[in-house]
Amino acid sequence: MPIKLLSIFILSYLSYSYSAADSFFDGISVSTGPETNSNANMDSYRVSLLWDWQQDWLQGSRWLLSGYYDFSLIYWENQLSHEDGLSAEGNGSTTAISFSPIFRIKPRDAFFNALTPYLEIGVGAALLTHSKIVAKSFSAVDLGSNFQFEDRIGIGLQIGSQRQFELGYRYIHYSNAGINSNNDGIDFQQLHLSFWF
Repeated sequence: MPIKLLSIFILSYLSYSYSAADSFFDGISVSTGPETNSNANMDSYRVSLLWDWQQDWLQGSRWLLSGYYDFSLIYWENQLSHEDGLSAEGNGSTTAISFSPIFRIKPRDAFFNALTPYLEIGVGAALLTHSKIVAKSFSAVDLGSNFQFEDRIGIGLQIGSQRQFELGYRYIHYSNAGINSNNDGIDFQQLHLSFWF
């Protein structure tokens, strides 16, 4: 699956390598990584469209505070086998769509004219096809509802004179924030590769 994600990224890059003025969106991103806090043993795969806010809230500072919108198609795949003593309930995989506004802070000037580190944080929403996930226990991971909040924090590095390439790490948490009495929540660590037009 990671090779498929990389292939999608490369094809998207080649297809949309024209100027940002001609693009419907400002960037694309692919990411993957494991979940970290349950017995579900899920891997996540994500393809995102990105829209830059074109904002500068720290004018005159050495830092640039701005952000972007992230619209994603997400797939979670269970890595358990029947030998793991699986729960009677739940699905082994689920798909989702999500939308998140992301705030990002970074130095205004790149190091060596090519490297720019950043820190980002965001809270958005996701809609899942399944709210119960098969787990290595007597009970499934019960997210409580198909609607989930998507909280994230991340760090990364923009590469290139135009900061067009990006490598980063994110920690993403999903929960329904108590809307439903069942709210196990699930967390993922992800590495992502992005390209900005």
